[in-house]
Amino acid sequence: MSSRPLWWSALLIVAAAVLPSAEPAGGAERIDQYSVKVPGTGYEVRLDGTERNPTLDEPLLTAIANWLSIEFDLPILGRHPRIELVPPAEIAALRYRGHFPNAGTERKLNGASAASPERDVVAVYSDSARTIYLRDEWTGRTPAELSVLVHEMVHHLQNLAGLKYECPQAREKLAYLAQERWLGLFGHDLAQDFELDGFSLLAKTRCFY
Repeated sequence: MSSRPLWWSALLIVAAAVLPSAEPAGGAERIDQYSVKVPGTGYEVRLDGTERNPTLDEPLLTAIANWLSIEFDLPILGRHPRIELVPPAEIAALRYRGHFPNAGTERKLNGASAASPERDVVAVYSDSARTIYLRDEWTGRTPAELSVLVHEMVHHLQNLAGLKYECPQAREKLAYLAQERWLGLFGHDLAQDFELDGFSLLAKTRCFY
């Protein structure tokens, strides 16, 4: 196995190496197609990048929960979260009002620095409502969009299991680890799809007192 960067080892994150994909000839738009069986579940994710994937159904949520249990020893309690699609402004407002203990799934916006508060928040989870809030433009047709659902499903399982953490940031470590490993099933990673480098992840998963 090839060596990993030190910051990745610090996060205890193990992922498959990702090879850069070639650009399509002639400037044509590339559409990635995937057919991936979620390990240990028998559930197959089929994506063609063009149509809404029927992902917000019970079979997929069950497959994600089972996969998370297998990969990270999280308990399966049989209660799926509510999922609501809401405007991006509402997602950002929910996040920055501080209504949720987790930071929410984010990606860099227009090249903003890792330390910048200017973030594009794509999802949040409410412990009290047991609800995942996704942006209304979410379609589930790409590995990156599905990984956002996986990230928030981790918070749902953490919540139902009553798991306690030193700080909200510590709770994020497992969610980002799961998101990275899910992306690895499709040959992707957080750096490629969300512009989240090691320093950004350390800042988002480390307790500051």
